Amino acid sequence: WRQKIYAAENLNTRWLSGAVDEITTEHVNIAKCRLQLFDLVIADTLYTQATKQILCPLNNWISGKHCSNDEKEVEHKSKSDKLEGTTPHFIGAWIERLRPSFEIYDYARLLSLKQLKQHGVKDLPEVSEVPSYLQTLARYTNMTVTDAHLQRIPRISLENEEIFHPPKEFCENMKKVWTSNPDAVPNAYGIGTIKQHW
Repeated sequence: WRQKIYAAENLNTRWLSGAVDEITTEHVNIAKCRLQLFDLVIADTLYTQATKQILCPLNNWISGKHCSNDEKEVEHKSKSDKLEGTTPHFIGAWIERLRPSFEIYDYARLLSLKQLKQHGVKDLPEVSEVPSYLQTLARYTNMTVTDAHLQRIPRISLENEEIFHPPKEFCENMKKVWTSNPDAVPNAYGIGTIKQHW
């Protein structure tokens, strides 16, 4: 028998906050505070700009598929979506359960956009301001996102940035705790799983 280290859902929130059992608002705030410590947050929708205009020049990387300007954009063809055709009620319930992860993802998108602008990246693509939670519900449950939804759940934009930040004093206290910890690497089997005695 192996002890369960993490529950199977909301892994990005769990990895960033250390939550093992039920996810709380405090865990979401801890995860957001940790994201603030990253030198560069790279959101999936801004990956090309972050790598080609920041990471590659900073590291003097000049070739390869991520750094070369000669490389043609290749359309990513993913595998078939296993959720297509699943009962919308079931999908909706699962999406609701993953809501903390959607909030962390949207916060990461905001940080990424802000950091790229601070680094002077100019040709940023149009990024959807619809919260990922609503986008996913719309995709799998045939829901139409309306202005009424966006009045209840704010748009993901730099103009609304303050709404998504964790409490400032909370983050300052967490950062003091983290910087006072000794540098140590735990024995681990993989991301987020600390070695246990079985």
